[in-house]
Amino acid sequence: MKSIKEIRREKLAMAIEEKCEGNQSRAAEALGYSSPSLVNRYVSGAKDIGDRTARKIEETFGYPEFWMDEGTSLVPPKAALSLARGLEPWQIEDAARLREMFETKTRYSQEEFGRRFEIGSQGMVWQYLNGRRALNIKAASAFANGLGVSVDAFSPRLAEEIRLASSHVADFIPAVPADAELDKRPSDRIALVMAEQHLDVRDLAQLLGVEPAVVRAWLEPEAPKMGLHHAVKLQEAYGYSPKWLLNGAGDQKLSGAVEPELDEPTLPFDTFPIPQDAFRRIPVQGMAQLGDNGHFVDVEYPVGHGDGYVYFPTRDPDAYALRCNGESMRPRVKHNEFVVVEPNTQIQNGDEVLVKSQDGRVMVKELAYVRDGIVHLSSVNEKHGMLRIPHEQVERMHFVAGIVKRSAWRPD
Repeated sequence: MKSIKEIRREKLAMAIEEKCEGNQSRAAEALGYSSPSLVNRYVSGAKDIGDRTARKIEETFGYPEFWMDEGTSLVPPKAALSLARGLEPWQIEDAARLREMFETKTRYSQEEFGRRFEIGSQGMVWQYLNGRRALNIKAASAFANGLGVSVDAFSPRLAEEIRLASSHVADFIPAVPADAELDKRPSDRIALVMAEQHLDVRDLAQLLGVEPAVVRAWLEPEAPKMGLHHAVKLQEAYGYSPKWLLNGAGDQKLSGAVEPELDEPTLPFDTFPIPQDAFRRIPVQGMAQLGDNGHFVDVEYPVGHGDGYVYFPTRDPDAYALRCNGESMRPRVKHNEFVVVEPNTQIQNGDEVLVKSQDGRVMVKELAYVRDGIVHLSSVNEKHGMLRIPHEQVERMHFVAGIVKRSAWRPD
């Protein structure tokens, strides 16, 4: 027989799966914890769940009192009777009708249906269909939407509740509560959000992906809390704290400050000055003209003649540059930019290289590898795939040291 510690741990894991889509961070936020580490310790068994915490979990996630202790001697007799009794007969009948419609009217699995129509996990859908969990207005509306039927078709009683809610709560923008104490109830906090953001019932329903009847039910004085995933959507849209929305705890809105990412570059550490004496005049010895198949055709100038020069830091005395004419190398090389080539630098796999084949094509590629006398070249432009050239057909293959903007060019 399982101990109370094991039962509570399993119940918490079930609640996280059903109410928070398995996300411990969301569960921690709903429970008012500053980090998910405590929830993780509860679930892993590193820390026991006490009576007070068990009652808090039940209240936060909308479970009956002593649900966490179901099946143990710790449940008071009255509560045990309530838990054992389960659903009312009409609720079981609703589930049977719903299950029959589900089996004939949808092509989705329970898992896919629950995800598409925001009902919850596969386990949650199964519980609704098999009478293990009572249908509510939100779930009934979601099932009706997914099956293409009215709620009346499987639950006349819930359909009547929806009509009553519609007749008592109009689709208006609530006024901001005048008394600061009014935001202690979940319904008042939702009304406050709607008033501040000028949202009527249908606006909020559209934002959260629920039926208007669900929003109207949330606005009733003793209404249950909205789901945590809905509170997160309001946080993403307007900055309201889910902890405040669900439990009235903490600040109403989260801080707008954005902490810098740890891997963001910073000038003091990620820039390195290049000594001025490292720059040399690199002669432009030719033009690479756009040709067929995403390649270039080399147009060389006579020895000793060129088309000006570019400044670039290099130690190779034979370095030269080619002016690129065309767009086939975008985004790596743009029209009228220069490729600086170092013929004396040793080439390794993964380096960018300038390759000239015997048929006159000139290409800026990435050297993948050389195997069995075949040179394998990856394209810098994703439109062109891997290129394979027999080694004996490669006239030259030189290391590409860099791409230089046209502003660096100077005439002779």
